[in-house]
Amino acid sequence: MTNKQVLEYLTSLALEREDVRVLVLNGSLVNPNVSTDRFQDVDITCFVKDVTAFIEDRSWLVPLGDVLIMQTPDEVPGDVEYEHYAFLVQFAAGHRVDLTVRPLRDVEATIQTDSLSIVLVDKDSIAGQPIPSDHSYRINRPSRFDYEQCWNEFWWVSLYVIKGMHRKQLLYAFDHLMIMRTMLRQMLAWEVGFATNFTANGGKSGDGLERYLAPEVWQAYLDTYTSAETLAMETAHATLVEQFERVSRRVADQAGYPFQEAEAQRIRDAFSTLWCSND
Repeated sequence: MTNKQVLEYLTSLALEREDVRVLVLNGSLVNPNVSTDRFQDVDITCFVKDVTAFIEDRSWLVPLGDVLIMQTPDEVPGDVEYEHYAFLVQFAAGHRVDLTVRPLRDVEATIQTDSLSIVLVDKDSIAGQPIPSDHSYRINRPSRFDYEQCWNEFWWVSLYVIKGMHRKQLLYAFDHLMIMRTMLRQMLAWEVGFATNFTANGGKSGDGLERYLAPEVWQAYLDTYTSAETLAMETAHATLVEQFERVSRRVADQAGYPFQEAEAQRIRDAFSTLWCSND
């Protein structure tokens, strides 16, 4: 089943069912800046009178095809009245549908939250017709608190990496190396934000940052994705520290926040202390 066929079916379903009042398409299919491909999901929100009543009868799934695997992340064991409920469904034929059921009262707030929205069905003329944009997915300007939390987390876990490698706990070290990388990616995103006046979309997992960064900066970031092997992790750790300090300094300058150079130096000095420790 193609995405077009999926949308035609869901739209007809919404029109036929009295309890479904509004149907909204979200996600990449709405994004004018995303190229269409066969891997795109159908992200859709169904606004109904009674969420719990809607999800109890799942016969609407059958015409969409054989389910390969499904997740219902809002599921709670027992007799529960749901405020919202998501069906994340991968079908055997290859198409994917993420359908979220919400109460009718949430229409306005939901559309305001997600700027990638197109109203497909609006029986009561309450949803309006927003113009889709990626506005709510763009990089946001960091507050001083945001910046300091990112800074603190990076340097905090950097010490865990050293201890993990020193103790031959490579998986422990690897897990914390991933956190360092995530903090660096956040700093890179903020740097891109300042460079584009916060009009850029960083994309999922930061893939969208590549187009805004110098090739050598992007490659240095990619080089920190390493194997769980001591020498490779030592190299990645050193690269992350070098990159993070350089990028965080530029972000601090752009934002007008103080750059804690002395603190960074103390922690770098502590790396050597930990390496020489017998504990």
